[in-house]
Parts: sequence; C-alpha cells; structure tokens
Amino acid sequence: MTMAERAGRGAGAGSGTGAGAGRGRGKGKGMGRGKGRGMGGPSQTGAGGAPSKCTCPQCGYEAPKKRGVPCRSMKCPKCGTPLVGA
Repeated sequence: MTMAERAGRGAGAGSGTGAGAGRGRGKGKGMGRGKGRGMGGPSQTGAGGAPSKCTCPQCGYEAPKKRGVPCRSMKCPKCGTPLVGA
C-alpha cells in the first residue's frame, strides 16, 4: 500500500494549478478626479476673496482697500465709524 492510499487519498494525476481569481476587495486607493462644484470656468468677480474697497455703513463713504490692512481697523474720516469690506 502506498502512502496516499493509507491516507485515504486517490493517486490522481492532476497538476494542481488553477487560475485562482480571488474574491477579496481591492486595496487600491482611487485618485479622486471628480469635478468640484463651482470651481473652474470663468472667474466669478465679487464672489469670495478680499474686498476691493472699504465702505462706511453709517454715511456711505468709500475708500480704496489697502492690502494687509483690514477695513474694520480703518475709521471713516467723516463720521468716525469703523469701515466694512465691500
């Protein structure tokens, strides 16, 4: 008796190789190339970003915006009210 017969196995002649297509979930990470909403296209002037001028909410005085200086730190020369970005 051969060893395979004693173990209860047949003496088959199969090669034992197979395609082995797995069923696991992939580990790849997608590169997220979706289109962002509202991005690109023609520029949207006035939407977001820094204001171009500072305005007095009390009397309507307008002054040009200075880069690096917040509008609220400037006071209206007419009435003394802090200016707001517009």
